[in-house]
Formats: sequence, C-alpha cells, structure tokens
Amino acid sequence: MRKIDQTWRGTVGVAVTMTLLFTGCGDSRPEGMPDTYPASITITQAGAPLADATVVLYPEDSTLTRWPVGGTTDEQGTATLMTSTQYEGAPAGKFKVIVSKSVTEGDPYPKHPGQGATREEINDYDRALKTGKFEVFKVVAEEYRTAGTTPLSVEVASSGDNMFSEDLGDAVKEIDVQASATSKGDESYVPMDGTAE
Repeated sequence: MRKIDQTWRGTVGVAVTMTLLFTGCGDSRPEGMPDTYPASITITQAGAPLADATVVLYPEDSTLTRWPVGGTTDEQGTATLMTSTQYEGAPAGKFKVIVSKSVTEGDPYPKHPGQGATREEINDYDRALKTGKFEVFKVVAEEYRTAGTTPLSVEVASSGDNMFSEDLGDAVKEIDVQASATSKGDESYVPMDGTAE
C-alpha cells in the first residue's frame, strides 16, 4: 500500500509542477511591474509598410520609465509591443512613439557574436569592423527618433484593441558617421568567417 501511495504522490507532484509551468503560475513578474495589455503598432513610411524598424514607447508617466516598451516591425510594418523585452503588451498610459531604422551599404555589416562568444569569434568580429568598408544610413527623419521631438503619441488602455498605426512621411537618407566604417589600410575586407573576398 505504501508503494502505491508514494507512486500516486509522485504522479500528483509531477502533474502540479507541469500545470504551474504551462499556466505561467511559476513565472513571476518583477516586483512593482504594472499590468500589461496586448498592444501593437503599424508603422508606414509614405504609405508603405516600414519593416525592420525599432519602435520605442516613451511614457508620459515618469513612474513607467523603468519598464521599457518596444518592438521591431515585421514585413507588414507591425510591431507587437513587449515590456522589458519579455512580457507581452504594454502598461496602460500615454506614450510618445519613437521610431528608428538604419540601412547599410557596402560590405556586410558585422553582427556581434553575442554573450558567450569565443575569443576567436570576437577577433573575427573586430577584424570585420576594422577591414570593412560600409556606410550606415538612418532612413527615418530625425524628429521621430527622440521623445522630445516626435509628434507621434498613443494611449494604451486596459480595455480595447490597442492597435495603433502611424505614418512617418517620406524616407530620408542621413549618414550615421559613427556607425559607418571605411578601412584606412590596404587590407581587403575579411568577413567574419575568416575568408577574404
């Protein structure tokens, strides 16, 4: 009888653990984090969807600044908004909408290998930056890139669909000197896989 009782307890324990994992009861949010509500924003530029743009919502309520809200637009120009990069939705409130996007011309822009990269991967990244010849251009007008100047704003509500859309007008092409690189030496571009072109 004891063996059956232990087996039953083990089965119940596993079931409870799985239920907590799947229902999210075991996933606690940071202390003080406000409730979030599903929200998305579609960004167009001269009427066409703007893909791969970074969207940030800057709150008018200063108590919300510790909970950053944003997303990246997909091919349809729509960003599903997330709070602190991992919690779906945004807190209720009024926000300024900041939009930015850059494009690169020339050699491929090196992608940082991320945390946990090996020394060799970091060296490849550094070499690609130093030998590359590329220019980075901002394609969203300057007024939309900071909270102090953007004319765009939205209000996230605790009820309703919270689906917003904004148009940025015409594209610009403003060089980002700090992000651009023109190799000063005679070295050929060395991509991150280590083979020269």
